[in-house]
Amino acid sequence: MAIPTITGNITNIERQAVGRIPCASLLLTLVAVIIHLTNGLRVELLYERAALADMALWRVVTCHWVHLNWDHLFWSGATFLFLGSVCEILDKKKTYQTLVIAVVVIPATIWGGLPELKIYGGLSGLDCALYALLFALLLKREMRSSNRSWAVFYAVGLVALLAKVTYETTTGQTIFVANTHSGMIPVPLSHLAGGFVGFSVGIRKTS
Repeated sequence: MAIPTITGNITNIERQAVGRIPCASLLLTLVAVIIHLTNGLRVELLYERAALADMALWRVVTCHWVHLNWDHLFWSGATFLFLGSVCEILDKKKTYQTLVIAVVVIPATIWGGLPELKIYGGLSGLDCALYALLFALLLKREMRSSNRSWAVFYAVGLVALLAKVTYETTTGQTIFVANTHSGMIPVPLSHLAGGFVGFSVGIRKTS
Protein backbone atom coordinates (compact mmCIF):
# COMPACT_ATOMS: atom_id res chain seq x y z
CA MET A 1 0.00 0.00 0.00
CA ALA A 2 1.37 3.42 -0.94
CA ILE A 3 2.30 5.69 1.97
CA PRO A 4 1.14 9.29 1.55
CA THR A 5 3.78 11.98 1.79
CA ILE A 6 3.50 15.72 2.17
CA THR A 7 5.80 16.04 -0.86
CA GLY A 8 3.21 14.26 -2.95
CA ASN A 9 0.47 16.62 -1.83
CA ILE A 10 2.60 19.68 -2.54
CA THR A 11 3.43 18.30 -5.99
CA ASN A 12 -0.28 17.94 -6.77
CA ILE A 13 -0.89 21.56 -5.80
CA GLU A 14 2.09 22.69 -7.89
CA ARG A 15 0.68 20.88 -10.93
CA GLN A 16 -2.68 22.57 -10.48
CA ALA A 17 -0.93 25.93 -10.11
CA VAL A 18 0.59 25.77 -13.59
CA GLY A 19 -1.11 28.43 -15.68
CA ARG A 20 -3.14 29.76 -12.75
CA ILE A 21 -2.53 33.09 -11.08
CA PRO A 22 -4.53 33.80 -7.91
CA CYS A 23 -5.62 37.21 -9.17
CA ALA A 24 -8.36 37.81 -6.61
CA SER A 25 -6.12 37.06 -3.63
CA LEU A 26 -3.35 39.30 -4.95
CA LEU A 27 -5.74 42.14 -5.76
CA LEU A 28 -7.63 42.02 -2.47
CA THR A 29 -4.41 41.94 -0.46
CA LEU A 30 -3.17 44.97 -2.38
CA VAL A 31 -6.45 46.75 -1.58
CA ALA A 32 -5.81 46.20 2.13
CA VAL A 33 -2.34 47.74 1.83
CA ILE A 34 -3.62 50.76 -0.12
CA ILE A 35 -6.41 51.38 2.38
CA HIS A 36 -3.94 51.18 5.27
CA LEU A 37 -1.88 53.95 3.69
CA THR A 38 -4.87 56.32 3.59
CA ASN A 39 -5.84 57.08 7.17
CA GLY A 40 -8.86 59.21 6.30
CA LEU A 41 -10.31 56.47 4.11
CA ARG A 42 -9.81 53.85 6.83
CA VAL A 43 -12.12 55.73 9.19
CA GLU A 44 -14.90 55.74 6.61
CA LEU A 45 -14.57 52.03 5.83
CA LEU A 46 -14.45 50.47 9.31
CA TYR A 47 -17.29 48.48 10.81
CA GLU A 48 -18.74 51.13 13.07
CA ARG A 49 -22.01 50.17 14.70
CA ALA A 50 -23.38 53.70 14.88
CA ALA A 51 -22.59 54.36 11.22
CA LEU A 52 -24.19 51.08 10.17
CA ALA A 53 -27.29 52.01 12.12
CA ASP A 54 -27.35 55.17 9.97
CA MET A 55 -27.37 52.95 6.85
CA ALA A 56 -23.67 53.24 5.94
CA LEU A 57 -24.01 49.67 4.68
CA TRP A 58 -20.86 49.67 2.55
CA ARG A 59 -18.95 49.23 5.80
CA VAL A 60 -20.26 45.65 6.01
CA VAL A 61 -18.00 44.79 3.07
CA THR A 62 -15.15 47.28 3.42
CA CYS A 63 -14.42 46.68 7.12
CA HIS A 64 -12.52 43.50 6.33
CA TRP A 65 -9.82 45.43 4.50
CA VAL A 66 -9.22 47.98 7.27
CA HIS A 67 -6.47 47.26 9.82
CA LEU A 68 -5.59 49.05 13.02
CA ASN A 69 -1.79 48.87 12.76
CA TRP A 70 0.98 47.46 10.59
CA ASP A 71 1.36 44.32 12.71
CA HIS A 72 -2.34 43.62 12.27
CA LEU A 73 -2.09 44.17 8.52
CA PHE A 74 1.05 42.04 8.11
CA TRP A 75 -0.28 38.93 9.82
CA SER A 76 -3.83 39.14 8.49
CA GLY A 77 -2.76 40.19 4.99
CA ALA A 78 0.00 37.60 4.61
CA THR A 79 -2.30 34.85 5.83
CA PHE A 80 -5.05 35.98 3.46
CA LEU A 81 -2.67 36.07 0.51
CA PHE A 82 -1.28 32.60 1.18
CA LEU A 83 -4.54 30.82 2.00
CA GLY A 84 -6.48 32.66 -0.68
CA SER A 85 -3.90 31.80 -3.33
CA VAL A 86 -3.89 28.09 -2.47
CA CYS A 87 -7.70 27.98 -2.34
CA GLU A 88 -7.97 29.73 -5.71
CA ILE A 89 -5.63 27.15 -7.21
CA LEU A 90 -7.58 24.23 -5.78
CA ASP A 91 -11.12 25.49 -6.37
CA LYS A 92 -11.60 29.03 -7.64
CA LYS A 93 -15.40 28.86 -7.65
CA LYS A 94 -15.68 27.79 -4.02
CA THR A 95 -13.06 30.33 -3.00
CA TYR A 96 -15.12 33.15 -4.47
CA GLN A 97 -18.31 31.75 -2.94
CA THR A 98 -16.66 31.57 0.47
CA LEU A 99 -15.43 35.16 0.31
CA VAL A 100 -18.74 36.58 -0.91
CA ILE A 101 -20.74 34.80 1.78
CA ALA A 102 -18.26 35.38 4.62
CA VAL A 103 -17.93 39.09 3.83
CA VAL A 104 -21.60 39.49 4.80
CA VAL A 105 -22.04 36.73 7.39
CA ILE A 106 -19.16 37.84 9.62
CA PRO A 107 -20.38 41.44 10.22
CA ALA A 108 -23.97 40.18 10.52
CA THR A 109 -22.88 37.72 13.20
CA ILE A 110 -20.99 40.45 15.05
CA TRP A 111 -24.01 42.76 14.83
CA GLY A 112 -26.31 40.18 16.33
CA GLY A 113 -23.91 38.50 18.74
CA LEU A 114 -21.80 41.40 20.01
CA PRO A 115 -24.03 44.48 20.31
CA GLU A 116 -21.47 46.06 22.64
CA LEU A 117 -18.73 45.97 19.98
CA LYS A 118 -18.60 49.41 18.38
CA ILE A 119 -15.70 49.01 15.93
CA TYR A 120 -14.36 46.05 13.97
CA GLY A 121 -11.91 45.61 11.13
CA GLY A 122 -9.42 43.21 9.59
CA LEU A 123 -9.06 40.17 7.36
CA SER A 124 -8.76 37.62 10.16
CA GLY A 125 -12.37 36.46 9.85
CA LEU A 126 -11.88 35.87 6.13
CA ASP A 127 -8.56 34.17 6.91
CA CYS A 128 -10.43 31.66 9.05
CA ALA A 129 -13.00 31.17 6.28
CA LEU A 130 -10.22 30.39 3.78
CA TYR A 131 -8.42 28.14 6.26
CA ALA A 132 -11.58 26.10 6.88
CA LEU A 133 -12.32 25.98 3.15
CA LEU A 134 -8.82 24.73 2.35
CA PHE A 135 -8.85 21.99 4.97
CA ALA A 136 -12.40 20.95 4.05
CA LEU A 137 -11.43 20.65 0.38
CA LEU A 138 -8.35 18.62 1.20
CA LEU A 139 -10.28 16.46 3.66
CA LYS A 140 -12.89 15.67 1.01
CA ARG A 141 -10.19 14.79 -1.50
CA GLU A 142 -8.46 12.37 0.85
CA MET A 143 -11.75 10.78 1.90
CA ARG A 144 -12.66 10.16 -1.74
CA SER A 145 -9.31 8.46 -2.29
CA SER A 146 -9.64 6.49 0.99
CA ASN A 147 -6.42 8.01 2.25
CA ARG A 148 -7.11 7.80 5.97
CA SER A 149 -3.79 9.17 7.19
CA TRP A 150 -4.15 12.51 5.42
CA ALA A 151 -7.89 12.62 6.07
CA VAL A 152 -7.19 12.46 9.80
CA PHE A 153 -4.48 15.12 9.43
CA TYR A 154 -6.85 17.59 7.76
CA ALA A 155 -9.65 16.78 10.21
CA VAL A 156 -7.27 17.63 13.06
CA GLY A 157 -6.46 20.87 11.25
CA LEU A 158 -10.14 21.82 11.34
CA VAL A 159 -10.36 20.97 15.03
CA ALA A 160 -7.29 23.18 15.57
CA LEU A 161 -9.29 26.15 14.27
CA LEU A 162 -11.93 25.51 16.92
CA ALA A 163 -9.17 25.25 19.52
CA LYS A 164 -7.81 28.61 18.37
CA VAL A 165 -11.23 30.25 18.72
CA THR A 166 -11.68 28.67 22.16
CA TYR A 167 -8.28 29.95 23.30
CA GLU A 168 -9.02 33.48 22.11
CA THR A 169 -12.44 33.42 23.76
CA THR A 170 -11.18 32.22 27.14
CA THR A 171 -7.95 34.24 27.33
CA GLY A 172 -8.86 37.42 25.43
CA GLN A 173 -5.55 37.09 23.57
CA THR A 174 -4.78 36.51 19.90
CA ILE A 175 -2.31 33.83 18.84
CA PHE A 176 -0.44 35.64 16.06
CA VAL A 177 -1.03 39.37 16.46
CA ALA A 178 0.16 40.90 19.72
CA ASN A 179 -2.79 42.81 21.16
CA THR A 180 -1.61 43.45 24.71
CA HIS A 181 -0.01 46.80 23.91
CA SER A 182 -2.00 47.89 20.85
CA GLY A 183 -5.40 48.21 22.50
CA MET A 184 -6.85 45.71 20.01
CA ILE A 185 -9.63 43.45 21.24
CA PRO A 186 -9.82 39.99 19.65
CA VAL A 187 -13.17 39.06 18.15
CA PRO A 188 -13.20 35.24 18.10
CA LEU A 189 -16.86 35.24 17.07
CA SER A 190 -15.75 36.60 13.68
CA HIS A 191 -13.27 33.74 13.36
CA LEU A 192 -15.93 31.19 14.24
CA ALA A 193 -18.38 32.69 11.73
CA GLY A 194 -15.75 32.74 9.01
CA GLY A 195 -14.66 29.19 9.75
CA PHE A 196 -18.26 27.99 9.61
CA VAL A 197 -18.77 29.57 6.19
CA GLY A 198 -15.54 28.13 4.77
CA PHE A 199 -16.26 24.65 6.09
CA SER A 200 -19.87 24.71 4.86
CA VAL A 201 -18.85 25.73 1.34
CA GLY A 202 -15.95 23.29 1.33
CA ILE A 203 -17.94 20.16 2.20
CA ARG A 204 -20.89 21.03 -0.03
CA LYS A 205 -21.23 18.76 -3.05
CA THR A 206 -20.44 20.41 -6.34
CA SER A 207 -23.42 20.31 -8.68
